[in-house]
Amino acid sequence: MPPGPARSLTVDGIAAAAVELADAGGLDAVTMRSVARAVGSSAPGLYRYVASREELVGHMVDRVSADLDHPTPSAAWLEDLLVVTERQVALHRAHPWLAAASAVPAPLGPHALDHLEWGLRVLAPVEVPARAKMEAIAMTNGIAALFAASGPVSPSLFRYLAADRHPELAALAAKADPGEGSDDLLRRVLTGVVRAVLNPNDQ
Repeated sequence: MPPGPARSLTVDGIAAAAVELADAGGLDAVTMRSVARAVGSSAPGLYRYVASREELVGHMVDRVSADLDHPTPSAAWLEDLLVVTERQVALHRAHPWLAAASAVPAPLGPHALDHLEWGLRVLAPVEVPARAKMEAIAMTNGIAALFAASGPVSPSLFRYLAADRHPELAALAAKADPGEGSDDLLRRVLTGVVRAVLNPNDQ
Protein backbone atom coordinates (compact mmCIF):
# COMPACT_ATOMS: atom_id res chain seq x y z
CA MET A 1 0.00 0.00 0.00
CA PRO A 2 1.58 3.34 -0.99
CA PRO A 3 2.29 5.81 1.80
CA GLY A 4 -0.23 8.59 2.30
CA PRO A 5 0.52 12.29 1.93
CA ALA A 6 2.79 13.90 4.45
CA ARG A 7 0.65 15.37 7.19
CA SER A 8 2.85 18.45 7.45
CA LEU A 9 1.85 19.56 3.96
CA THR A 10 -1.16 21.77 3.32
CA VAL A 11 -2.42 23.54 0.24
CA ASP A 12 -1.81 26.89 1.93
CA GLY A 13 1.74 25.91 2.87
CA ILE A 14 2.46 24.76 -0.67
CA ALA A 15 1.05 28.02 -2.03
CA ALA A 16 3.19 30.00 0.42
CA ALA A 17 6.33 28.24 -0.81
CA ALA A 18 5.32 28.91 -4.40
CA VAL A 19 4.79 32.60 -3.63
CA GLU A 20 8.30 32.82 -2.19
CA LEU A 21 9.74 31.24 -5.33
CA ALA A 22 7.79 33.63 -7.57
CA ASP A 23 8.79 36.68 -5.53
CA ALA A 24 12.44 35.68 -5.94
CA GLY A 25 12.47 34.46 -9.53
CA GLY A 26 9.20 35.27 -11.24
CA LEU A 27 6.32 33.01 -12.17
CA ASP A 28 8.53 30.86 -14.41
CA ALA A 29 10.43 29.80 -11.30
CA VAL A 30 7.30 28.07 -10.04
CA THR A 31 7.18 24.49 -11.27
CA MET A 32 5.82 21.44 -9.53
CA ARG A 33 9.40 20.21 -9.11
CA SER A 34 10.74 23.47 -7.67
CA VAL A 35 7.83 23.80 -5.26
CA ALA A 36 8.18 20.16 -4.24
CA ARG A 37 11.84 20.75 -3.39
CA ALA A 38 10.92 23.83 -1.39
CA VAL A 39 8.43 21.93 0.78
CA GLY A 40 10.50 18.74 1.04
CA SER A 41 8.27 16.60 -1.10
CA SER A 42 8.23 15.10 -4.57
CA ALA A 43 6.43 16.47 -7.61
CA PRO A 44 4.05 13.48 -7.70
CA GLY A 45 3.40 14.06 -4.00
CA LEU A 46 2.16 17.61 -4.68
CA TYR A 47 -0.53 16.27 -6.98
CA ARG A 48 -2.21 14.85 -3.92
CA TYR A 49 -2.94 18.46 -2.93
CA VAL A 50 -3.21 20.37 -6.21
CA ALA A 51 -4.36 18.89 -9.50
CA SER A 52 -2.12 21.02 -11.72
CA ARG A 53 0.30 23.92 -11.85
CA GLU A 54 -2.60 26.11 -12.97
CA GLU A 55 -4.50 25.24 -9.82
CA LEU A 56 -1.41 25.98 -7.75
CA VAL A 57 -1.06 29.39 -9.38
CA GLY A 58 -4.69 30.06 -8.52
CA HIS A 59 -3.92 29.31 -4.87
CA MET A 60 -0.94 31.68 -5.07
CA VAL A 61 -3.12 34.49 -6.37
CA ASP A 62 -5.66 33.87 -3.64
CA ARG A 63 -3.01 33.79 -0.93
CA VAL A 64 -1.60 37.22 -1.79
CA SER A 65 -5.12 38.55 -2.40
CA ALA A 66 -5.75 38.00 1.30
CA ASP A 67 -3.38 40.94 1.94
CA LEU A 68 -5.67 43.36 0.10
CA ASP A 69 -7.55 45.37 2.71
CA HIS A 70 -11.03 46.56 1.75
CA PRO A 71 -12.68 49.48 3.55
CA THR A 72 -16.32 49.37 4.50
CA PRO A 73 -18.30 50.57 1.45
CA SER A 74 -19.43 54.18 1.74
CA ALA A 75 -21.61 56.52 -0.28
CA ALA A 76 -18.47 57.75 -2.07
CA TRP A 77 -18.14 54.66 -4.25
CA LEU A 78 -15.56 56.15 -6.61
CA GLU A 79 -13.28 57.06 -3.71
CA ASP A 80 -13.68 53.55 -2.32
CA LEU A 81 -12.58 52.09 -5.65
CA LEU A 82 -9.62 54.47 -5.82
CA VAL A 83 -8.44 53.55 -2.33
CA VAL A 84 -8.45 49.83 -3.11
CA THR A 85 -6.91 50.33 -6.55
CA GLU A 86 -4.00 52.18 -4.91
CA ARG A 87 -3.61 49.24 -2.54
CA GLN A 88 -3.71 46.87 -5.50
CA VAL A 89 -0.87 48.80 -7.13
CA ALA A 90 1.20 48.27 -3.98
CA LEU A 91 0.27 44.57 -3.94
CA HIS A 92 1.34 44.13 -7.57
CA ARG A 93 4.64 45.89 -6.89
CA ALA A 94 5.26 43.58 -3.94
CA HIS A 95 4.51 40.57 -6.17
CA PRO A 96 5.48 41.49 -9.77
CA TRP A 97 4.34 38.07 -11.02
CA LEU A 98 0.75 38.68 -9.91
CA ALA A 99 -0.53 40.12 -13.20
CA ALA A 100 0.71 37.13 -15.18
CA ALA A 101 -0.60 34.72 -12.56
CA SER A 102 -4.04 36.33 -12.64
CA ALA A 103 -4.25 35.53 -16.35
CA VAL A 104 -3.71 31.80 -15.73
CA PRO A 105 -7.03 29.96 -16.10
CA ALA A 106 -7.85 28.73 -12.60
CA PRO A 107 -10.89 28.86 -10.30
CA LEU A 108 -11.13 32.04 -8.22
CA GLY A 109 -10.29 31.47 -4.58
CA PRO A 110 -12.28 32.84 -1.62
CA HIS A 111 -10.17 35.99 -1.21
CA ALA A 112 -10.38 36.84 -4.91
CA LEU A 113 -14.14 36.33 -4.69
CA ASP A 114 -14.18 38.58 -1.61
CA HIS A 115 -12.74 41.35 -3.78
CA LEU A 116 -15.48 40.94 -6.40
CA GLU A 117 -18.14 40.82 -3.69
CA TRP A 118 -16.79 44.02 -2.16
CA GLY A 119 -16.76 45.73 -5.54
CA LEU A 120 -20.39 44.83 -6.18
CA ARG A 121 -21.35 46.11 -2.73
CA VAL A 122 -19.52 49.38 -3.40
CA LEU A 123 -21.30 49.79 -6.73
CA ALA A 124 -24.72 48.80 -5.36
CA PRO A 125 -26.00 52.42 -5.48
CA VAL A 126 -25.05 52.74 -9.16
CA GLU A 127 -28.07 51.90 -11.31
CA VAL A 128 -26.44 49.99 -14.15
CA PRO A 129 -26.56 46.30 -15.18
CA ALA A 130 -24.47 43.89 -13.12
CA ARG A 131 -22.40 43.15 -16.22
CA ALA A 132 -21.24 46.78 -16.35
CA LYS A 133 -20.29 46.65 -12.66
CA MET A 134 -18.22 43.51 -13.21
CA GLU A 135 -16.52 45.20 -16.16
CA ALA A 136 -15.74 48.25 -14.02
CA ILE A 137 -14.18 46.07 -11.32
CA ALA A 138 -12.14 44.24 -13.95
CA MET A 139 -10.92 47.56 -15.31
CA THR A 140 -9.75 48.69 -11.87
CA ASN A 141 -7.79 45.45 -11.58
CA GLY A 142 -6.18 46.05 -14.97
CA ILE A 143 -5.38 49.67 -14.18
CA ALA A 144 -3.68 48.63 -10.94
CA ALA A 145 -1.52 46.09 -12.77
CA LEU A 146 -0.65 48.67 -15.45
CA PHE A 147 0.40 51.33 -12.97
CA ALA A 148 2.39 48.83 -10.92
CA ALA A 149 4.30 47.72 -14.00
CA SER A 150 4.98 51.22 -15.31
CA GLY A 151 6.41 52.64 -12.10
CA PRO A 152 7.54 56.26 -11.77
CA VAL A 153 8.62 58.11 -14.89
CA SER A 154 12.38 58.54 -15.03
CA PRO A 155 13.78 61.82 -16.42
CA SER A 156 16.08 59.72 -18.60
CA LEU A 157 13.04 58.48 -20.50
CA PHE A 158 13.08 61.68 -22.57
CA ARG A 159 16.83 62.08 -22.92
CA TYR A 160 16.56 62.01 -26.73
CA LEU A 161 13.76 64.58 -26.87
CA ALA A 162 14.62 67.27 -29.46
CA ALA A 163 12.45 70.36 -29.75
CA ASP A 164 12.93 70.62 -33.51
CA ARG A 165 11.98 66.99 -34.10
CA HIS A 166 9.37 66.57 -31.35
CA PRO A 167 7.86 70.04 -30.91
CA GLU A 168 4.56 68.84 -29.42
CA LEU A 169 6.30 66.66 -26.83
CA ALA A 170 8.77 69.41 -26.01
CA ALA A 171 5.95 71.90 -25.46
CA LEU A 172 4.13 69.43 -23.24
CA ALA A 173 7.26 68.72 -21.22
CA ALA A 174 7.85 72.42 -20.73
CA LYS A 175 4.37 72.85 -19.26
CA ALA A 176 4.51 69.73 -17.11
CA ASP A 177 3.90 70.25 -13.42
CA PRO A 178 6.80 68.63 -11.52
CA GLY A 179 4.54 68.27 -8.49
CA GLU A 180 2.03 66.17 -10.35
CA GLY A 181 2.74 62.53 -9.50
CA SER A 182 1.46 59.13 -10.46
CA ASP A 183 -1.19 59.27 -7.73
CA ASP A 184 -2.95 62.10 -9.54
CA LEU A 185 -2.66 60.28 -12.86
CA LEU A 186 -4.09 57.10 -11.32
CA ARG A 187 -7.05 59.07 -10.01
CA ARG A 188 -7.74 60.67 -13.38
CA VAL A 189 -7.39 57.43 -15.34
CA LEU A 190 -9.50 55.42 -12.91
CA THR A 191 -12.20 58.07 -12.77
CA GLY A 192 -12.43 58.40 -16.54
CA VAL A 193 -12.39 54.68 -17.28
CA VAL A 194 -14.83 53.63 -14.56
CA ARG A 195 -17.31 56.38 -15.37
CA ALA A 196 -17.12 55.49 -19.07
CA VAL A 197 -17.78 51.81 -18.35
CA LEU A 198 -20.66 52.52 -16.00
CA ASN A 199 -22.24 55.19 -18.15
CA PRO A 200 -20.99 54.93 -21.77
CA ASN A 201 -23.53 57.51 -22.97
CA ASP A 202 -22.27 60.19 -20.60
CA GLN A 203 -19.13 61.31 -22.43
